Amino acid sequence: MTDDTLDVGFIGLGTMGGPMSRNIARGGFPLRVHDIDAELTAATAERIGAVSAVASADLAPCDVVVLMLPTSALVRAALLDGDELRIPFREGTVIVDMSSSDPTETVETGRMLAAHGIRMVDAPVSGARERAEAATLAIMLGTDDDAAAETAIPVIETMSRSIYRTGGLGTGHAMKALNNFVAGAAFAASAEALIAGERFGLDPQVMVDIFNDSTGQTFSSSHVLGPHVVDRKFASGFALPLLTKDVRIAQKLGRSVDHAAPICDAVTAAFEGALDDLGAVDHTRAYEFWEKS
Repeated sequence: MTDDTLDVGFIGLGTMGGPMSRNIARGGFPLRVHDIDAELTAATAERIGAVSAVASADLAPCDVVVLMLPTSALVRAALLDGDELRIPFREGTVIVDMSSSDPTETVETGRMLAAHGIRMVDAPVSGARERAEAATLAIMLGTDDDAAAETAIPVIETMSRSIYRTGGLGTGHAMKALNNFVAGAAFAASAEALIAGERFGLDPQVMVDIFNDSTGQTFSSSHVLGPHVVDRKFASGFALPLLTKDVRIAQKLGRSVDHAAPICDAVTAAFEGALDDLGAVDHTRAYEFWEKS
């Protein structure tokens, strides 16, 4: 089977999945798309030139199926009904979970799929919607099946500028959670510094400019603080529940390997407090909660 004969399916057409699926179609792969929202499925299919899979079972003929869903529980529910396949895939089908999933649950889902001859790759992404649109996402790829990875990589390459092989199945999702913990810690620390500085009389934008020209520079300082905190737009496109979930996964991962992680515990508590108060808002609005604390 050559790359250009692969039939590809895509499940999850939200903030990230929409542009990611479009880039697969632009890459020349025959594509079927599906979302729990039937209207979104139809509209996306028409916009990008794909086939609308009204039911997930319509993805059964696909050679590679990509999922971009909020949680690993939803990934499993999309693929399995108990121990049985929800979608009657052919043996050898490659599942590519690009969601921010719990690595321990990914390993278990992979084991359940393997019992039916279905292969699994975890390939979570980093870069937010801007890089999803530009097809420049960073990919963290884990799998126990090198042949499955080789099948999936040409599809993944349509969405990314860099693919990092992280190890066995679940290591991609572990890396994504740890990356988002680091990003969340940087945002929380930057927000804490801005609040303290402003109360002392510093100008927040001047602080951000100095961070970005000094050792305090991070992705948060260069891409988030200015437009979404100082300018109060609070529209980064990354939801507070999703970031909180990822930081919790990192905390769970640390505990599973008997690693004392007080910083991760503190960051988790900071985001959980904001989430309890604010609900499902953009993650940058956590600043508003911390600001009044």
